[in-house]
Amino acid sequence: MRLELRWLNCLWLMVPLLAWNIVLAPEITLEKVISDANSPVWLLTAENITRIIIFAFPLILPLRVQNNISKKGLTVYIIGTLLYFASWIPLIWMPASDWSASTIGLLAPRLTPLLPFLGIALIGHSAPYAVFSVIFIALHTWHGIQNLTL
Repeated sequence: MRLELRWLNCLWLMVPLLAWNIVLAPEITLEKVISDANSPVWLLTAENITRIIIFAFPLILPLRVQNNISKKGLTVYIIGTLLYFASWIPLIWMPASDWSASTIGLLAPRLTPLLPFLGIALIGHSAPYAVFSVIFIALHTWHGIQNLTL
């Protein structure tokens, strides 16, 4: 099997997610969202390793929306990305709200990236990427659950 890097790959689909994180992550100041204090080193390490895989793997996935699977993947990606973006807004604009203090509100930014990642897996026809996505989201969410006791 030969891996080919192409200019038109699924990494482009990661750009909006990365840009959102880079620009808005400093705006989230809730300790229950940003703290690493309650998480063991092994969990943080596993989360970061899978994060690297999740963000690098799309380099080898071709970005071609030509069949029904990839078209459905694009739909899942778009809806998932919008939900992911929406999950951050209450934490930034209304950090004292009931939603921002709730378990689901605090974990939503950790859970919702699964949808765009699964969309990328469908677009790139990659079951391994889907598996790594689920593992990353599980670790990322577990990290978030560790913070709920703060």
